[in-house]
Amino acid sequence: IFLVAAGTLTGPLVIPYFLGLEAIAPGPQPPESRPSLILSGLYQNLMFLVPGTAIGLLIAPKLGLGAPYLESWLDGAPRPAQPLSSIVRPALFWATVTALIAFAIDGFFRYALEVTAPAPEIHARIAVSWWRSGLASFWAPWAEEIFDRLFLLSLLAWLGMKLFRVSAKGYGRWIALWIANLATALFFGWYHISNEELFVNPVPFIIALRTVLIILPVGLAFGWIYIRRGLEAAILSHFFIDVIVHVVRPIVEHG
Repeated sequence: IFLVAAGTLTGPLVIPYFLGLEAIAPGPQPPESRPSLILSGLYQNLMFLVPGTAIGLLIAPKLGLGAPYLESWLDGAPRPAQPLSSIVRPALFWATVTALIAFAIDGFFRYALEVTAPAPEIHARIAVSWWRSGLASFWAPWAEEIFDRLFLLSLLAWLGMKLFRVSAKGYGRWIALWIANLATALFFGWYHISNEELFVNPVPFIIALRTVLIILPVGLAFGWIYIRRGLEAAILSHFFIDVIVHVVRPIVEHG
C-alpha cells in the first residue's frame, strides 16, 4: 500500500514539466485540461503499480531481493544488517557516474553525428524551468523503480531460474539476475523514446538509438544497486540522477 501510494500520489508532480515540454514543442498540441491530466495519470499509475507491486513483493524475496528497509519498518521483516544511511553513498556514486556517461553519449551524438534534437531524458537542449523538472524528479524514482526493478527485473530473473532450473545460489542465479537486468534496462531505455515524440514524430532511428544508449547504463546501474542493496537504494539513486540532470544541469546552463 505504501509503495503504490508513493508511486501514484507523486504522479501529478510531473504535470508542470509535461506542460513545459508542450509549450516548447513544435506544432499544435492536443488540448487537455489539468484535472483530466491528473485523473488519467492517477489511473495509469494505479493500473501498473497495483499488480506490479503485488507480484514484485511476492517474487522478490524468493530471489533474496526486495525492499529490505520498508519491509522491516512496515511488515515486521528482519532488520537489514547495515543502516539505511549506508545506501546513500553508493546511490549517489552510481547516479553521478551514469549521469556523466549519459552526457558524454549525448555529446558524441551531437558533435560527431550532428544529432541536435532535444534529449528530454537528460534535459539536453530544452528550455524548461528547473523547478518544473525538479518536481517531476519525485515521481519517476518511485513509479519506475517499483515497476522496472521490483516487478520486472525480479519476474524475469525468477522465470529464467524456473525455466532453466537454476539454483537460488551460485553462478546460475547471478547469470539469471544479469540477463534480467539487461532486459529490464533495454525496456527502460525503449519506453523513454516516447519523450522524443513531442519534438520529432515519428522518431528517427538515430534518435531512438541515442535515447536507448543514454538510458541503458543508467538502467543497468539501477538494476545492480537493486540487486545488491535493495529497492530503496535504487529509488534513491534514481532520485539523485534526476536531480543532477533535471535540476543541477538547467541551473548551471541557464541560471
